[in-house]
Amino acid sequence: MFIMIPVYIVNALYLWPITLWTYLMYGRPPKPKEGESARPQRAHHPPHAGAGGEEAGEPHNTTGGDTGRDESSSTLNTSDANAERGKPGEEDKHGHGGGDHMPDSSAREGGRPMFATITIGVCHCGAGCVLGDIVGEWLVCGTNALIGSPGRLLWAEFLVDFAFAFAFGIIFQYFSIAPMTGKHGPQIIVRALKADALSLLFFEIGLFGWMAAFQVGIFDWRLEMNTVTYWWMMQLGMFIGHWTGVPINWWLIKNRIKEPCA
Repeated sequence: MFIMIPVYIVNALYLWPITLWTYLMYGRPPKPKEGESARPQRAHHPPHAGAGGEEAGEPHNTTGGDTGRDESSSTLNTSDANAERGKPGEEDKHGHGGGDHMPDSSAREGGRPMFATITIGVCHCGAGCVLGDIVGEWLVCGTNALIGSPGRLLWAEFLVDFAFAFAFGIIFQYFSIAPMTGKHGPQIIVRALKADALSLLFFEIGLFGWMAAFQVGIFDWRLEMNTVTYWWMMQLGMFIGHWTGVPINWWLIKNRIKEPCA
């Protein structure tokens, strides 16, 4: 989906080796195999062996006397397919009803490992956090918003960064859910909030914890925001935030609160 293009680009700013690996392995659509374009046609026109002895794959005569044979063959194939899926009300070995069977995350994602699914899930809130931190940091610095006595930029940064990160994160999640469901509007906004609120919170816990650690413990409040060192420290904080966001994303996806994204 289109929204993943900026998601991968933004996350590459701080998570580039993992982002590159995830994109190359699971972020690109698979290359079509040779002759794959002809498969849908063959699927819609299955081969038949008519009474007249026509070869397999040739069109059968729908006006002749083979109609009953074709219909019975189609009915038989449909019955076989239904038998494989399981009858409604029956339970498979995983305890799911045959008619309402819901595959696990790896099955829904075509066998993609859970690690990759979680990484992509964290990248959604990661993209929002990165953009929110960039906008929020420069806004606080430009307005010299101080909180506390003596006045500190850090406390204002926490508030403003989180507000912008939350807004951007919900936007990324919204445009991930909407294409999958084919729906738009307030209902999808609520779903985006449920899917990304905890994820964003845990990401920012890791980032904000590191921001406090390097500002207070390492540089004793002397590191200015408009320096290369500051933003290198912010990159480390975002990397830490990614990993504090992994457990909650695993829980959200495992419990189907957050849908696996492409």
